This record gives sequence, structure tokens and C-alpha cells, in this order.
Amino acid sequence: LLEIRFKGDERTQVAQKELGYVDKILGDDNKNYHAWSHRQWIIRTINQPQLWSAEIEYSHSKILLDPRNNSAWNQRWFATHEGEIAANSGMKLGKLSFEKAEEEANYAVCGAQVDPFNESPWRYLIGVLMEQCRWVQKDEGADDKDKVNGLLRDCVAKIKDMNDSPTEDYPAGPCVSLMSALVDLLETVGDKTSLEEAKNMMGELVVEDPVRRKYWHKRQSTVLVLLGKVSE
Repeated sequence: LLEIRFKGDERTQVAQKELGYVDKILGDDNKNYHAWSHRQWIIRTINQPQLWSAEIEYSHSKILLDPRNNSAWNQRWFATHEGEIAANSGMKLGKLSFEKAEEEANYAVCGAQVDPFNESPWRYLIGVLMEQCRWVQKDEGADDKDKVNGLLRDCVAKIKDMNDSPTEDYPAGPCVSLMSALVDLLETVGDKTSLEEAKNMMGELVVEDPVRRKYWHKRQSTVLVLLGKVSE
């Protein structure tokens, strides 16, 4: 009905009312998959710049209410990525601009600093950075390679600082979520020093993350192969 029956300003007004209704549903259940999916359909259907921008702010408000709400983090990913496509006249770039990626990476790091044991900001950060790394490996993204590598190393430095300087709100000692994100990024940096650090931290994760002991042993084996190639 939204697509067929309503046009122009009336269509926008109906969409705003529907978004308000969905907000009430999420007020009762902020991880309701169907409500989030319906919200995405409304915004994608109307496809107006102000709605995309507003949705980024909306997801931010939900993350503030519950930083561990992965549905809200997913909504932010949706709004930033599909909003970027809409802003570029429908061109399916498949990624954020570097400037937007830098903004989102810093946002994720700030979220992780609030609660380093929260997996959601770490996975968001990894997603943003890996997307940029894949892009610069293609010819059309080569011009941004130095900037992306700089952003990657900057995030590694910030995470190391967090690991070395626990806050009063969280106890000192190993944080598996932080360590897991750090080894992913160190492996992506890919130089000998970073790979050595990743290998050593995986050894710690074998002990600190016993449920995934075999997984970390396997990752260590992979890094050893990479180290052999770097040393050749």
C-alpha cells in the first residue's frame, strides 16, 4: 500500500507514522527481528536522504539504551551502507567511502571502550575495516590503500592501548572479545611483527577461550604459514 496507494508528501507522512508504530514495538522488545525488518523496508521504499540520516541517529539512540543490542548495530550498518548507495544515485558501490568508514570505525572503537566485553562493536569494527581492505585490493580502490592501512594500524594501536589500560568499570585481565578482534586486525596488517603478535595472542586465547581451543590452534597454524612466507 505504501508503494502504490500514497504519493508525494502523503507517502512520507504515512511512512513517518508507520516508523512511529514500529518504534513503539521496539520499545517493548528492542530486539524484535520482524520490527527491525519492517523498519528497513519502510526506509528503503521511501528512500529519502533525511530518512537515511535519521535512521543512523535512531540506531545510535537504541545502541545507547542497550549497547549489546546487536539488532541496533545491524540497523546502523544498514542505514550507513544503503544510505551511501542512495546518496550515490543508486550506484551499488558495495562499500562505504573512506571518510565514512573512518567515522564508523571510530564509532565502533568508542562503543568497545564503553564495554570491551561487548562483542557487537568489535564485529562492527571488523566488518567496516575488512570491507575497506577488500576494496583496496582491487585496482579501483588502490588510491586509498595508504589511507586504509593507516586507519587499520590506528585502530590496532587504540585496541592495544585498551588492552594495556583497563578502566575502573571493568577488571584487569584477559578480555576474549578484545583479544579476538585484535588478532583479526593484526593478521590483516600482515607484516612480520604483527603476525608474531597475533600468533602469541592466539596462544593466550587457547587458554582464555577454552570453548574455541581447537579453533585458535588452527588459526595459529595458519599464521605460522604466513610467517614462513613473510620471512622468505
